[in-house]
Amino acid sequence: VATLEHIHILPVYQFRVIEDELAYIAMRLLRGGTVGTMLRGGALPLRRAGELFTQVARGIGYAHQQGIIHRDLKPNNILLDDAGNAFVADFGLAKVIGETIDVTRSGSIVGTPAYMSPEHLRGEIIDQRSDIYSLGVLLYHMLAGRPPFEASETHLVSVIYQHLEKPPPPPSEFNPEITPEVEAVVLRALQKEPRDRYPNAEGMADDLNRALGRHRTTTTASAAAAVTPSSTLAASKPSLPTLPSFPAWRSSRAIAAMVAALALLALIAVALATRAPALPPPPTVLAGQDGTFHDFTPTPSEIALAGAHLGEDGFIAFIACNQSSEYFATQAREMRDFAQSYGLAYRVYNSDTDRARQIPLIERARAEGAKLLIVCPLDVELIDSTLASARDAGIPMVFMHSDMPSYGGVLLAGDDYQMGLSAGRLAGQIIRDEMDGRANVVILDYPDLATLITRANGLEAGVLEFAPGATIVGRYRGGTQDFGYESTAALLADGIDVDAIVSINDAGSFGAIRALEAYGISPDRVIVSSIDAEALAREYIRDGYYMRGSVEVGRERFSRAAIDAATKLLAGSTVPEIFRVPPRDILTQEILASTAD
Repeated sequence: VATLEHIHILPVYQFRVIEDELAYIAMRLLRGGTVGTMLRGGALPLRRAGELFTQVARGIGYAHQQGIIHRDLKPNNILLDDAGNAFVADFGLAKVIGETIDVTRSGSIVGTPAYMSPEHLRGEIIDQRSDIYSLGVLLYHMLAGRPPFEASETHLVSVIYQHLEKPPPPPSEFNPEITPEVEAVVLRALQKEPRDRYPNAEGMADDLNRALGRHRTTTTASAAAAVTPSSTLAASKPSLPTLPSFPAWRSSRAIAAMVAALALLALIAVALATRAPALPPPPTVLAGQDGTFHDFTPTPSEIALAGAHLGEDGFIAFIACNQSSEYFATQAREMRDFAQSYGLAYRVYNSDTDRARQIPLIERARAEGAKLLIVCPLDVELIDSTLASARDAGIPMVFMHSDMPSYGGVLLAGDDYQMGLSAGRLAGQIIRDEMDGRANVVILDYPDLATLITRANGLEAGVLEFAPGATIVGRYRGGTQDFGYESTAALLADGIDVDAIVSINDAGSFGAIRALEAYGISPDRVIVSSIDAEALAREYIRDGYYMRGSVEVGRERFSRAAIDAATKLLAGSTVPEIFRVPPRDILTQEILASTAD
């Protein structure tokens, strides 16, 4: 199982058995919960269920190709990352423990009876079609808000009997929004006989997407045939229009001519209906020109062209700086929601603040079918050749920074100097008013990115504007909680007195506060001013806990701008090279109090 490498399978990093007594598996940590948690609120929206199910089916299909059967598919074994992407976990549990099933004692069944196939419950030899049945139960639960057969732990025999003998109630009985086409997909997967189910997970996902209208199809007849299980559902035949009556034709030649004309018209109609839509031309990016929200708002026709460009398997890939900070994790979710509102597929690739990791992530996204890249670059020089390769391959790109080459794409620009200046001015005013203008000030910087250096320049200028007598101890690496903690802890360990910390973002501030706490320095001795206005920062500001203010950067505006720019690029439109997102106000305790009032 540890050899499975797929975007929707939870990675296994290490496994070991210690002294034949203790076994463990180390896997990637995901913070988005499980599908089981999501289903506590009832059925999912049809399109969201389709999106999640497709991701799960792709992962399961890949595992089947490698000869591995999951055997315990259920909502709690589908984990979610911060951006809402699905990861299949707990592979091979039944195979590891054994296949013998004993239903005489509660809890001794290998697997979860509510999601197990009839042949699995009977203890027969199973293949990938057993997982298809479990996928059918999973999809039923997501769409209907409950599994097809329910029973308490004290009535396991009842649910097993229903899986073995009873047809499932149509899921539309519990959710009237389920269409007959979607219902047909679910019920085919839940056939008692394995031969009557889908032969593979990908085929089931493809039919579901066609039924939901999420993908184009060249013929509705083939789609209908694919999703209708002949053994249980009678195909619904649409009523044909009544042909107009014609007078009797006296000439057989006229009849023949009319038949030929109708045949020709039919061929033309079929050709027009099945012809793939033309892909949009490459976009035109106006080098050096700035744009506004109006310039980047896509029209309905541009959204349709972007969808055509992505096709059935293409997607927008977001190469995120990390998913450990609230800012970036929330931004990834916002971008997913904006992309979903346009019907565009979207995936997140987490760099985890590892500069070198961005190179294989970009290459992986391209290999998996990304048609556009949104990049939060950690080190532009390091990934230069990778970005140039993507540009040469005709892949449009959107960057979450502006002080860098655009590689033929779009740069999203905030006024970083102004952001830093606002946070620095607040710290300078506090130093002037509460510390007689004298203080040792630490600047938490991120020297690998020019835009953040510019932001740090604004921090320093803002402090010295109002407190010219303050001492700038130096600039130290921040940007993440770990970097902020390490830099601040090292200063404190060296006996440096710190009176104020100004940070290029909240994440670095949080790390610095951890270090202050660890060294027993009370909140009334050090002030912190920062940028991002994350939820925890607002809480600290309200409570007067170290932090005195944080600048709102307009994160949601950046998220919207990134997806809007991506959509217009995919549509082949003309766009400015630079889109400037103005910062918002700095939040202080007084402002937050007045807002609450």
